[in-house]
Order: sequence, then structure tokens, then C-alpha cells
Amino acid sequence: MSLNNNTGDNGTVRLNRKKAMRGKRGGFFRKVPAVYISLILLFVFVVLFVIGNKSFLSVYNLKNIGNVAAILLTVGLGQAFVIMTGGIDLSVGGLISCVSVVYLLGLNIFGYFSFIVAIALACAAGLLNGLVFTKARIPSFVCTLGTGGIFVSITYLLHDAAISVSSRNFVFLDVVNAHPLGISNSWVIALLVAAGYFIIQRYTYLGRRIQAIGSNEKMSWMSGINVEGTKIAAFVLSGFGAGVAGIILASNLYSGSAIFGDLYVLESVAVVVVGGTAITGGAGGVLNTLVGALIMSVFKNGMTVVGIDVYAQQTFLGILIIIAVAVTFDRTKVITIK
Repeated sequence: MSLNNNTGDNGTVRLNRKKAMRGKRGGFFRKVPAVYISLILLFVFVVLFVIGNKSFLSVYNLKNIGNVAAILLTVGLGQAFVIMTGGIDLSVGGLISCVSVVYLLGLNIFGYFSFIVAIALACAAGLLNGLVFTKARIPSFVCTLGTGGIFVSITYLLHDAAISVSSRNFVFLDVVNAHPLGISNSWVIALLVAAGYFIIQRYTYLGRRIQAIGSNEKMSWMSGINVEGTKIAAFVLSGFGAGVAGIILASNLYSGSAIFGDLYVLESVAVVVVGGTAITGGAGGVLNTLVGALIMSVFKNGMTVVGIDVYAQQTFLGILIIIAVAVTFDRTKVITIK
């Protein structure tokens, strides 16, 4: 019996030593806030792309970066709230496509009220995601993968081809595309959305509940937090962000289509994790996503400016995402990596 006890003690000691070594290796990243690491990465990318092509910092190119970042930021902000709860929303691509078509179709009927109709649709879609996820009790990635397909199908039923904006409706698009402050209104809108989400995260009970659930869902439930209600609210926030992104995208391109949102499924997640928000939930948030949107837009634009092949760009993007997840992934929350 004593031999078994000693063996068990030795095994415990070896396990503790392994944990300690892992702690030492990851100590730097735990001590330094992830958003600071992301800012350093952003600075490095800017320097490299400026060296590669001096025109990278031209006014024209910076405006392009800002326009891309505005869309990535709005869709990424909503995705961040879902990820902070420990879930994921793969329906944002289908929802962006659906909103782009509904918004442009609505301009002919509702005029400026089409903005409200499109946002209401997006929030309703987020509510649907939350209800299906919490009531059916299935993994969020499966749930939202299914609803995303539904949103795309609805888009095709509404308009089976790409829809263009008639010239008489250009005035409505100026709400997004105009430059009264020297920068596009799309970037101003994105920053206003970011400010609102920042207030929600830092200064409201909902924001604190989302963070708590992502950190430890069981303890949150035991402390009296309405876990299901909070997760539903997070999906509504994700729907809102995707809705704003769909409006900005349709306004910038003067058209809407069922395929417009395809890119943003991956990129919405990439923006969140590259900014330093942990894919396992409980850490990160709005500021991280803001930096992540800038990194992604600079990274994508810079690779094009310096002449990197479009197919090779996907390779570099994939490497960037893998590194970001590896750095921010909290392995203490997951016993087995699947």
C-alpha cells in the first residue's frame, strides 16, 4: 500500500512540475495584457509594409484601410461578445448578406427607415440564434452554422441575384459614404458602435455577466446569474454588429448579394482572436477587437500593396490566426483538445 501511495505522490509531483514549467513558458503572455502585444504586432506590420512600399501610408491607401476596418470592427465587436461567453457565431456571414439585400430593397419602400428595418432584422436574427442555442442545447457553432444557411436561403428568396442601387437612392447611402469630417461616415459609425459596446462591457451588469460566464459558467450559474438570458443577449449584440456591417458593406459597394458575407465568417473570428480576446472566453473585449480590426485591415491591405500573391495571402492569414489562438488559448479550461 505504501508503495502505491509513493507512486501516486511521485506522479502528483511530476504533474505539478509539468504545470509549473508550462506556467513559466506562458508567464510572459499572462503578465502582459494581450492588447499590448496586439499593438506591438500592429506597429511591426506597419513598419514592414512601409519598408515594402512607401505608398502604404498615402492618404488614399489609409482611407481604404479605414473602410475595410470599419466593416471588420462592427462585425467583430458582436462576435467578441459571443466568444467572451465561450461560444461562437458562424451565422454572421449569412446575416450580413441578408441585411445587405433587405436594406437595399427597403430603400425603395421605406427610404431612411430602411436602416431601422435592416437593424431590427439583424437583432431578431441574433435573438433567434440565442433562443435556438440555449433552448435546443446544441453547440453554438452547429446552431449558428445552420441558421447562417437559413439566412442565405432567405436572401436568395428575396432576390436571386445581386441587387444594385438605383441612382435616385444614392442620397440615402450618403449616410454611410459621405465624408463631412474628412473621413468616411462608415468609420465614424463603427467607432460609435465600438463606444456603445465598450460602455456595455465595462459599465453595465450585462457586460460583467458576459465576462463572468466566459470565465466560469458553472460558478456564474451558482451565483445567481441568468446564464441563458445573458447568452441570448450576447447573440443579439452579435446580430446588431453584423447588421451594421451589412449596411456599411452594401453602401460602400452600392449593391447587395447573398455571397457578400462569405468572407466575414472567418474574418470576424480572426479579428477577435488576433486582437487578443481568448477563444475560450472570459478575457478580452472591445478594445482588443478594435486593435484586431486594425491589424487585419492593415495586414490584408499591406500584403496587396507589397505585391504578395492573393493565394499566398490566405496562407499568411491562416498562420496569423493559428499563432493568435495559440497565444490567447486558455488551456486550463479545456482538459482535452479536440
